[in-house]
Amino acid sequence: MALGFRNRLVLFLVATLAVVQLGTMVILYGVARSALIDTGKQQLVTSAQSFTRHLDTLAGHLAEDAKIMSLDYALRQSIAVHDSGTAISALRNFGRRVGASRMLLVDLDGTIAADTAHPRELTGLGRFAFPDLLPLAGESGRAAASGVVDGVPYRLVVVPVLLPDPIAWICIMVRVDDRFAEELRALSPLRKDIALAGQTAPDAPWSVVAAAGDPMDPLAGIAAPGQPVATEPQLLTKHGAEYLVLTTPIPTAPGSLPMMAVLQYPLDQALAPYRKIMLYMGTLMAGGLVAALAGIGLIARGVTRPVTALAAVARRIADGDYTPLPPVRTKDEIGQLTTALDDMAQAIADREEHIRHQSLHDAVTGLPNRLNLEEQVDLAIDQGHGVALLLVGLDRLREVANTLGHDLADRVARDAGDRLARALAANGAGDAVIARVSEHGFAVLLVDRDTAAARALAPALVAAFDAPYTEAPYGEADVTVDLAAGVGIAVHPDATPGAPPSDTASILLRHADVAMLGARAAEPYVRVYDHAADPHRPERLSLMGDLKIAIEQDALELAYQPKLEPQTGRVVGAEALVRWTHPRRGFVPPDSFIPLAEETGAIRHLTRWGLRRALRQSAAWAAAGHDLRMSVNLSVRDLGDAALPDRIDALLGETGLKPDRLMLEITESAIMGEPEAAIAMLRRLADRGVELSIDDFGVGQSSFAYLRRLPVREIKIDRSFVKALDETAQDQAIVRSIIELGHNLGYKVTAEGVENGASLALLAEMGCDLAQGYFIARPLMPGAFDDFLARHAAGEIPWQSALREARA
Repeated sequence: MALGFRNRLVLFLVATLAVVQLGTMVILYGVARSALIDTGKQQLVTSAQSFTRHLDTLAGHLAEDAKIMSLDYALRQSIAVHDSGTAISALRNFGRRVGASRMLLVDLDGTIAADTAHPRELTGLGRFAFPDLLPLAGESGRAAASGVVDGVPYRLVVVPVLLPDPIAWICIMVRVDDRFAEELRALSPLRKDIALAGQTAPDAPWSVVAAAGDPMDPLAGIAAPGQPVATEPQLLTKHGAEYLVLTTPIPTAPGSLPMMAVLQYPLDQALAPYRKIMLYMGTLMAGGLVAALAGIGLIARGVTRPVTALAAVARRIADGDYTPLPPVRTKDEIGQLTTALDDMAQAIADREEHIRHQSLHDAVTGLPNRLNLEEQVDLAIDQGHGVALLLVGLDRLREVANTLGHDLADRVARDAGDRLARALAANGAGDAVIARVSEHGFAVLLVDRDTAAARALAPALVAAFDAPYTEAPYGEADVTVDLAAGVGIAVHPDATPGAPPSDTASILLRHADVAMLGARAAEPYVRVYDHAADPHRPERLSLMGDLKIAIEQDALELAYQPKLEPQTGRVVGAEALVRWTHPRRGFVPPDSFIPLAEETGAIRHLTRWGLRRALRQSAAWAAAGHDLRMSVNLSVRDLGDAALPDRIDALLGETGLKPDRLMLEITESAIMGEPEAAIAMLRRLADRGVELSIDDFGVGQSSFAYLRRLPVREIKIDRSFVKALDETAQDQAIVRSIIELGHNLGYKVTAEGVENGASLALLAEMGCDLAQGYFIARPLMPGAFDDFLARHAAGEIPWQSALREARA
């Protein structure tokens, strides 16, 4: 779950304070600990030095006591007469007084004369273990050292017995044990834990021989025998407790096993007071954090409350509510932000209003634009009102812009809007909405008016543009612009039977646009939308998609209409005509889908399909013994297909037909659209031996200048001149002239649309080469065409007798 700004602010401040306090405690504790470690190390070094000095002091005291003893007359007398018993008694008494553990009397030759540890043995005590101390004692009056005797560590002090020359040596031996270590620690001004370690045998490990205090690990810091000892204090940890350790060697007599002193400084004990201080500081900081939390919470609440309010205002602005904010009393940053936010909201509101006005109005005329009009139309329809929409198209407005410039065209457009407004006001329709919906089109919206009212108003709108627009924009001759208007009308609801729903502005505008295009064709330049005459019905788009699928799935059929020689009665060819039975709509007339296919470019796919099917059928008839020339229609788009000749070559090679067995029929309009390109394509086809024919000759715009350049072999007289040939002398004259013209130019002539025997007889009389029409046969499917050929061969077709009678 996301934290709010206030909670994050409080959390951040409290966390920062806690980190600072905790860091302070850690730093203080670390500094104290570091200082104590340095202090402890220094104290250990000082204690080691003091320990050595106190060993010497102890030796000095014992030596002084021994000198006093050496002056005792009885002792010197017993030594002189070799009275061991008296000597041992004197040594024992003296040892008790000075705290000695053992006393020895050593002769000048190093032999032990008496030993308080063996009082009953007066002879055979052996030699002194450390003879090197004797000369030293003779020279300086005393010699002190430590040493291990019989596996026991001792502190040794040797002094001479003088009479006046040395006559013997007294050795005071103080055992190194816990009491000895405690006495040494007591003599030191620094109170530390001390342990004394030594070897009881040459190869034995170190062992603790004495300890004072409570050392953690008495053997810590002592290296293995034979290895150098660390001379600096070491920080060690044992059972979670930290302590400093310093080892210092104890001087021993020559030939003695080594001994060490281990001094320890317990760091945890030294830090204990500081830990209490840290605990007090932690308690104090925790209390401070609680107090800070409360204070920060109050401050954060005071900071975030206006910010939260401003966030709510920002969301309100984002939702499109630009209501001014209440006056701000404070002059701080929050107040400044509030004022800035209020100014921003007002600026956004002004800009949005300006943008909305621009988006809903035409920039040139200031009239509502198409989007604005659609909103008003949809609103009126949604509220249940009847709507009449009049679309006024000005034919020459685009030409004015292209010829005289957009500035003049804009002034003409503004004048056109004014003319419409005046015409509406003069005819009682001042409440109508005028909108500019395109560069050259205006729309008039009438609410609660029917078709009759719109039709009555439309002539006034057309008449508004009878007078030309005139101005002299350059200070020269006047510029006169003659504007012709056409008005298309669409209404909702449309009461025309079979009319589709027109319950949206886009549909009404499309209908009005279709009607306006029709209105431009003829006076009175007013047209009401008629669904039945709409060439742009949506179902036509669906029909085009279905046609594409039908071509891909080979769902079309070809019907074949026979071509007849009127003079001989022979069937010499057939024209392939496409037929389409839609799975839902049933039979679709060619006039319904072929023009649409030409518009969309699908006609090329249809032509390729038709050529393949027709040539295969022609090959089948040739194999059955029927020598028929197959005629296939080409469109203007086919003439732009550069691959068409190669494709026809491939089909002829596939079917085995000769090129002259194929007749391609082209309309005059297809040739006249782009005559040079059409002539080039026709020559490529003719060079391959394919026959060419001009279809619907006589109704197009043929130029004899082009006609004589075309590599065609045939012209077809349009059916409009043939279907009533036997009744109209003018048609007979036209047909006879075309036949004679064609023959004079070297063309064969075919007449289509033969409806009766009299017309067929007249064509035979006129010398027409070929004829086709319903009187001869309707377009037939392949099976029916085979039957027709069989009946024709048997003389069973009715027109054959009619033709014989006409000849007779």
